[in-house]
Amino acid sequence: MEPREIIILIAGLIILYLILSYIIYSKMIHHGGFRKGGIVNQDDPFFAPSFEWFSKAVKEKVHISGYDGTKLQGYYIPSYNDQSTHTAIILHGYAGQNTDMAIVAQTYSELGFKILLPDLRGHGLSEGEFSTFGKFEAYDLKKWINYLLRTYGATDKILIHGVSMGASTVLLSSALSLPENVRMMVVDSPYARVAPVLSRKVRNPLILFFLPGISFLTYYWHHFLLMNINVAKAVKKSTIPTYFIHGMKDELCPYRATLKMMESLPVKDKDIYTVLNAKHAESYILEKNGIDQWLTKNIEKIFNLKIKKK
Repeated sequence: MEPREIIILIAGLIILYLILSYIIYSKMIHHGGFRKGGIVNQDDPFFAPSFEWFSKAVKEKVHISGYDGTKLQGYYIPSYNDQSTHTAIILHGYAGQNTDMAIVAQTYSELGFKILLPDLRGHGLSEGEFSTFGKFEAYDLKKWINYLLRTYGATDKILIHGVSMGASTVLLSSALSLPENVRMMVVDSPYARVAPVLSRKVRNPLILFFLPGISFLTYYWHHFLLMNINVAKAVKKSTIPTYFIHGMKDELCPYRATLKMMESLPVKDKDIYTVLNAKHAESYILEKNGIDQWLTKNIEKIFNLKIKKK
Protein backbone atom coordinates (compact mmCIF):
# COMPACT_ATOMS: atom_id res chain seq x y z
CA MET A 1 0.00 0.00 0.00
CA GLU A 2 1.04 3.55 -0.66
CA PRO A 3 1.86 5.72 2.41
CA ARG A 4 -1.15 7.91 1.63
CA GLU A 5 -3.46 4.87 1.64
CA ILE A 6 -2.00 3.65 4.94
CA ILE A 7 -2.62 7.06 6.52
CA ILE A 8 -6.21 7.08 5.22
CA LEU A 9 -6.78 3.55 6.55
CA ILE A 10 -5.39 4.39 9.98
CA ALA A 11 -7.43 7.60 10.13
CA GLY A 12 -10.55 5.67 9.16
CA LEU A 13 -9.95 3.06 11.86
CA ILE A 14 -9.44 5.78 14.48
CA ILE A 15 -12.65 7.51 13.43
CA LEU A 16 -14.56 4.21 13.58
CA TYR A 17 -13.08 3.46 16.99
CA LEU A 18 -14.16 6.87 18.33
CA ILE A 19 -17.64 6.49 16.85
CA LEU A 20 -18.13 3.15 18.58
CA SER A 21 -16.67 4.59 21.79
CA TYR A 22 -19.13 7.48 21.54
CA ILE A 23 -22.08 5.11 21.18
CA ILE A 24 -21.10 3.35 24.40
CA TYR A 25 -20.37 6.69 26.10
CA SER A 26 -23.77 8.10 25.13
CA LYS A 27 -25.61 5.13 26.59
CA MET A 28 -23.71 4.72 29.86
CA ILE A 29 -22.14 8.10 30.68
CA HIS A 30 -23.94 10.90 28.85
CA HIS A 31 -27.32 9.25 29.16
CA GLY A 32 -29.38 12.44 29.25
CA GLY A 33 -30.45 11.95 32.86
CA PHE A 34 -32.40 9.17 34.60
CA ARG A 35 -35.81 10.74 35.27
CA LYS A 36 -38.14 7.75 35.12
CA GLY A 37 -38.93 7.11 38.75
CA GLY A 38 -36.05 4.96 39.90
CA ILE A 39 -35.48 1.23 39.66
CA VAL A 40 -37.38 -0.01 42.72
CA ASN A 41 -40.94 -1.26 42.32
CA GLN A 42 -42.59 0.53 45.22
CA ASP A 43 -45.74 -1.60 44.79
CA ASP A 44 -43.80 -4.72 45.73
CA PRO A 45 -44.96 -5.97 49.16
CA PHE A 46 -41.40 -5.76 50.47
CA PHE A 47 -40.96 -2.08 49.55
CA ALA A 48 -44.54 -0.77 49.75
CA PRO A 49 -44.72 -0.17 53.54
CA SER A 50 -41.52 1.89 53.59
CA PHE A 51 -42.60 3.93 50.56
CA GLU A 52 -45.89 4.66 52.31
CA TRP A 53 -43.88 5.77 55.35
CA PHE A 54 -41.76 8.02 53.13
CA SER A 55 -44.82 9.50 51.42
CA LYS A 56 -46.37 10.46 54.76
CA ALA A 57 -43.14 11.52 56.50
CA VAL A 58 -42.55 15.18 57.33
CA LYS A 59 -39.83 16.25 54.91
CA GLU A 60 -38.53 19.16 52.93
CA LYS A 61 -36.88 19.49 49.55
CA VAL A 62 -33.35 20.77 49.87
CA HIS A 63 -30.99 22.02 47.18
CA ILE A 64 -27.31 22.69 46.76
CA SER A 65 -24.99 23.50 43.89
CA GLY A 66 -22.49 20.78 43.10
CA TYR A 67 -18.79 21.56 42.92
CA ASP A 68 -19.27 22.54 39.24
CA GLY A 69 -22.52 24.46 39.69
CA THR A 70 -24.86 21.57 38.87
CA LYS A 71 -28.08 21.98 40.88
CA LEU A 72 -28.65 18.97 43.10
CA GLN A 73 -31.83 18.09 44.95
CA GLY A 74 -32.64 15.89 47.91
CA TYR A 75 -35.13 15.26 50.71
CA TYR A 76 -34.37 16.04 54.33
CA ILE A 77 -36.40 14.17 56.97
CA PRO A 78 -36.04 15.40 60.58
CA SER A 79 -35.74 12.93 63.44
CA TYR A 80 -38.71 12.04 65.63
CA ASN A 81 -36.28 12.85 68.47
CA ASP A 82 -35.90 16.64 68.68
CA GLN A 83 -32.62 16.18 70.55
CA SER A 84 -31.01 13.96 67.93
CA THR A 85 -27.50 14.91 66.84
CA HIS A 86 -27.12 12.08 64.32
CA THR A 87 -27.71 12.24 60.58
CA ALA A 88 -27.73 9.48 57.94
CA ILE A 89 -26.99 10.35 54.31
CA ILE A 90 -28.26 7.61 52.01
CA LEU A 91 -27.18 7.28 48.36
CA HIS A 92 -28.96 5.32 45.64
CA GLY A 93 -27.30 3.45 42.76
CA TYR A 94 -26.85 3.91 39.02
CA ALA A 95 -30.11 4.67 37.15
CA GLY A 96 -31.99 5.01 40.46
CA GLN A 97 -33.26 7.93 42.52
CA ASN A 98 -33.54 8.90 46.16
CA THR A 99 -36.94 7.28 46.78
CA ASP A 100 -35.38 3.91 45.94
CA MET A 101 -33.71 4.15 49.34
CA ALA A 102 -36.90 4.73 51.35
CA ILE A 103 -36.65 1.28 52.94
CA VAL A 104 -33.14 2.04 54.23
CA ALA A 105 -34.15 5.55 55.29
CA GLN A 106 -37.00 4.19 57.39
CA THR A 107 -34.60 1.92 59.26
CA TYR A 108 -32.31 4.81 60.19
CA SER A 109 -35.26 7.05 61.01
CA GLU A 110 -36.58 4.48 63.48
CA LEU A 111 -33.13 4.53 65.11
CA GLY A 112 -33.51 8.27 65.70
CA PHE A 113 -31.41 9.60 62.83
CA LYS A 114 -32.15 12.66 60.76
CA ILE A 115 -32.17 11.63 57.09
CA LEU A 116 -30.82 13.13 53.89
CA LEU A 117 -31.81 11.42 50.63
CA PRO A 118 -30.00 13.10 47.70
CA ASP A 119 -30.59 12.50 44.03
CA LEU A 120 -27.18 11.96 42.45
CA ARG A 121 -26.28 14.19 39.51
CA GLY A 122 -28.12 13.16 36.37
CA HIS A 123 -30.68 11.23 38.42
CA GLY A 124 -34.14 11.97 39.73
CA LEU A 125 -34.76 15.69 40.18
CA SER A 126 -31.09 16.68 40.26
CA GLU A 127 -29.73 18.41 37.19
CA GLY A 128 -27.03 16.96 34.99
CA GLU A 129 -27.02 14.84 31.88
CA PHE A 130 -24.21 12.44 32.71
CA SER A 131 -22.83 10.16 35.43
CA THR A 132 -19.20 9.84 36.50
CA PHE A 133 -19.55 6.52 38.36
CA GLY A 134 -18.62 8.19 41.66
CA LYS A 135 -15.81 10.52 40.55
CA PHE A 136 -17.70 13.83 40.71
CA GLU A 137 -20.47 12.40 42.89
CA ALA A 138 -17.91 12.03 45.72
CA TYR A 139 -17.25 15.79 45.59
CA ASP A 140 -21.00 16.41 45.53
CA LEU A 141 -21.32 14.23 48.64
CA LYS A 142 -18.75 16.34 50.45
CA LYS A 143 -20.78 19.44 49.60
CA TRP A 144 -23.93 17.78 50.98
CA ILE A 145 -22.07 17.02 54.20
CA ASN A 146 -20.97 20.64 54.57
CA TYR A 147 -24.52 21.80 53.81
CA LEU A 148 -25.94 19.60 56.58
CA LEU A 149 -23.41 20.84 59.10
CA ARG A 150 -24.11 24.49 58.24
CA THR A 151 -27.87 24.09 58.20
CA TYR A 152 -28.91 21.47 60.72
CA GLY A 153 -26.14 21.19 63.30
CA ALA A 154 -22.42 21.90 63.16
CA THR A 155 -21.65 19.24 65.76
CA ASP A 156 -23.85 16.48 64.35
CA LYS A 157 -22.34 13.05 63.82
CA ILE A 158 -22.86 11.65 60.35
CA LEU A 159 -23.30 8.15 58.95
CA ILE A 160 -23.20 7.62 55.16
CA HIS A 161 -24.88 4.62 53.55
CA GLY A 162 -24.66 3.84 49.83
CA VAL A 163 -25.71 1.05 47.49
CA SER A 164 -23.89 0.00 44.30
CA MET A 165 -22.64 3.19 42.58
CA GLY A 166 -23.74 5.06 45.70
CA ALA A 167 -21.55 2.73 47.78
CA SER A 168 -18.52 3.33 45.58
CA THR A 169 -19.21 7.07 45.75
CA VAL A 170 -19.08 6.82 49.54
CA LEU A 171 -15.74 4.99 49.42
CA LEU A 172 -14.28 7.48 46.93
CA SER A 173 -15.30 10.35 49.22
CA SER A 174 -13.33 8.80 52.08
CA ALA A 175 -10.12 9.99 50.37
CA LEU A 176 -11.30 13.63 50.24
CA SER A 177 -10.51 14.77 53.80
CA LEU A 178 -14.12 14.73 54.98
CA PRO A 179 -15.09 16.58 58.18
CA GLU A 180 -14.48 14.69 61.42
CA ASN A 181 -18.25 14.63 61.90
CA VAL A 182 -18.39 11.66 59.51
CA ARG A 183 -18.11 8.75 61.93
CA MET A 184 -19.25 5.71 59.95
CA MET A 185 -19.75 4.43 56.41
CA VAL A 186 -21.99 1.58 55.29
CA VAL A 187 -21.44 0.34 51.74
CA ASP A 188 -23.67 -2.22 50.06
CA SER A 189 -22.34 -3.91 46.88
CA PRO A 190 -19.62 -1.44 45.88
CA TYR A 191 -17.32 -1.90 42.89
CA ALA A 192 -13.54 -1.64 43.14
CA ARG A 193 -12.85 -0.48 39.56
CA VAL A 194 -15.19 0.94 36.94
CA ALA A 195 -13.81 -0.82 33.86
CA PRO A 196 -14.67 -4.42 34.86
CA VAL A 197 -18.17 -3.32 35.91
CA LEU A 198 -18.81 -1.79 32.49
CA SER A 199 -17.71 -4.97 30.72
CA ARG A 200 -19.93 -7.13 32.93
CA LYS A 201 -22.91 -4.78 32.62
CA VAL A 202 -22.94 -5.00 28.82
CA ARG A 203 -21.93 -8.68 29.03
CA ASN A 204 -19.08 -8.14 26.62
CA PRO A 205 -15.38 -8.00 27.57
CA LEU A 206 -14.73 -6.04 24.34
CA ILE A 207 -15.89 -2.97 26.25
CA LEU A 208 -12.39 -2.87 27.76
CA PHE A 209 -10.99 -2.34 24.27
CA PHE A 210 -13.07 0.83 23.96
CA LEU A 211 -12.31 2.10 27.46
CA PRO A 212 -9.44 4.39 26.30
CA GLY A 213 -11.78 5.92 23.71
CA ILE A 214 -14.55 6.40 26.26
CA SER A 215 -12.05 7.90 28.69
CA PHE A 216 -10.86 10.29 25.97
CA LEU A 217 -14.44 11.48 25.52
CA THR A 218 -15.10 11.85 29.26
CA TYR A 219 -11.88 13.81 29.61
CA TYR A 220 -12.58 16.01 26.58
CA TRP A 221 -16.14 16.88 27.60
CA HIS A 222 -16.23 16.36 31.37
CA HIS A 223 -12.60 16.58 32.56
CA PHE A 224 -12.21 13.15 34.10
CA LEU A 225 -10.73 9.86 32.95
CA LEU A 226 -13.16 7.00 33.37
CA MET A 227 -10.40 4.41 33.32
CA ASN A 228 -8.66 6.13 36.26
CA ILE A 229 -11.54 5.78 38.72
CA ASN A 230 -10.12 3.41 41.33
CA VAL A 231 -12.26 2.83 44.40
CA ALA A 232 -9.90 0.22 45.85
CA LYS A 233 -7.08 2.76 45.87
CA ALA A 234 -9.21 5.38 47.64
CA VAL A 235 -10.15 2.91 50.38
CA LYS A 236 -6.49 2.56 51.37
CA LYS A 237 -6.47 6.25 52.37
CA SER A 238 -9.59 6.10 54.51
CA THR A 239 -9.60 6.68 58.27
CA ILE A 240 -13.36 6.19 58.70
CA PRO A 241 -14.92 3.04 60.22
CA THR A 242 -16.54 1.23 57.32
CA TYR A 243 -18.98 -1.66 57.20
CA PHE A 244 -19.54 -3.63 54.02
CA ILE A 245 -22.60 -5.57 52.85
CA HIS A 246 -22.24 -7.92 49.89
CA GLY A 247 -23.79 -10.96 48.29
CA MET A 248 -21.63 -13.87 47.26
CA LYS A 249 -23.59 -14.33 44.02
CA ASP A 250 -22.98 -10.77 42.87
CA GLU A 251 -21.67 -11.15 39.31
CA LEU A 252 -21.60 -7.42 38.52
CA CYS A 253 -19.42 -6.43 41.48
CA PRO A 254 -17.72 -9.61 42.73
CA TYR A 255 -17.69 -10.36 46.43
CA ARG A 256 -13.97 -11.12 46.47
CA ALA A 257 -13.13 -7.56 45.34
CA THR A 258 -15.13 -6.10 48.23
CA LEU A 259 -13.46 -8.49 50.66
CA LYS A 260 -10.05 -7.28 49.45
CA MET A 261 -11.10 -3.66 49.90
CA MET A 262 -12.22 -4.32 53.45
CA GLU A 263 -8.95 -6.07 54.26
CA SER A 264 -6.95 -3.14 52.83
CA LEU A 265 -8.89 -0.55 54.84
CA PRO A 266 -6.41 0.86 57.40
CA VAL A 267 -8.84 1.11 60.33
CA LYS A 268 -9.69 -1.36 63.06
CA ASP A 269 -13.44 -0.72 63.05
CA LYS A 270 -14.56 -2.60 59.96
CA ASP A 271 -16.60 -5.68 59.12
CA ILE A 272 -18.51 -7.33 56.30
CA TYR A 273 -21.99 -8.81 56.33
CA THR A 274 -22.08 -11.61 53.78
CA VAL A 275 -25.29 -12.89 52.22
CA LEU A 276 -24.67 -16.23 50.55
CA ASN A 277 -27.44 -16.23 47.93
CA ALA A 278 -27.68 -12.52 47.15
CA LYS A 279 -27.01 -11.13 43.69
CA HIS A 280 -26.06 -7.52 43.06
CA ALA A 281 -27.61 -5.16 45.64
CA GLU A 282 -30.08 -7.82 46.81
CA SER A 283 -28.62 -8.51 50.25
CA TYR A 284 -31.03 -6.19 52.07
CA ILE A 285 -34.00 -7.83 50.38
CA LEU A 286 -32.94 -11.30 51.50
CA GLU A 287 -31.72 -10.54 55.02
CA LYS A 288 -33.11 -7.18 56.13
CA ASN A 289 -33.68 -8.17 59.76
CA GLY A 290 -30.20 -9.63 60.17
CA ILE A 291 -28.55 -6.63 58.51
CA ASP A 292 -30.58 -4.18 60.62
CA GLN A 293 -29.50 -5.92 63.83
CA TRP A 294 -25.87 -5.98 62.68
CA LEU A 295 -25.98 -2.29 61.76
CA THR A 296 -27.60 -1.32 65.05
CA LYS A 297 -24.91 -3.13 67.02
CA ASN A 298 -22.13 -1.36 65.12
CA ILE A 299 -23.84 2.03 65.27
CA GLU A 300 -24.07 1.70 69.04
CA LYS A 301 -20.34 0.98 69.15
CA ILE A 302 -19.15 3.69 66.76
CA PHE A 303 -21.47 6.43 68.01
CA ASN A 304 -21.07 5.39 71.64
CA LEU A 305 -24.78 5.37 72.39
CA LYS A 306 -27.60 3.03 73.30
CA ILE A 307 -30.28 3.10 70.63
CA LYS A 308 -33.91 2.81 71.57
CA LYS A 309 -35.72 1.92 68.38
CA LYS A 310 -38.91 3.88 67.77
